[in-house]
Amino acid sequence: KRVSEVETDIQVLVDGEMLETPIVPQMVNNRTMLPMRAIFESLGAKVEWMEEDRIIFATKGETLITLKIGFDKMSVQKISSDENLAVVLEVAPFITNNHTLVPARAVSEAFNAKVDWIRETRTVIIKTADEEK
Repeated sequence: KRVSEVETDIQVLVDGEMLETPIVPQMVNNRTMLPMRAIFESLGAKVEWMEEDRIIFATKGETLITLKIGFDKMSVQKISSDENLAVVLEVAPFITNNHTLVPARAVSEAFNAKVDWIRETRTVIIKTADEEK
């Protein structure tokens, strides 16, 4: 019996490197959901988890993004300005098997990374905008 496309694990490449995740990425409503620490750290961001409020803070350079479990909006702020962008998420962050999953494209693009999806190989390709790489 052939393995169908749906059963194939999703692969994630960040700047050409395979992203190692503690659990397999999940596809929810055509959105790739990744464990928060794995994706944020691969993007060079610092992550904080506020257990009590179920809130995720990720910072990189001038950018702070805030996500809340079960909430379909993400806040993107630039530290140097009062600008606060509310980004609507097609899939809210959620917890499964003790891991918090966040939408790969939304969080990557919030940190100015470019994201591509290769359907044939079920691969997410993320290119960060880091000049220092």
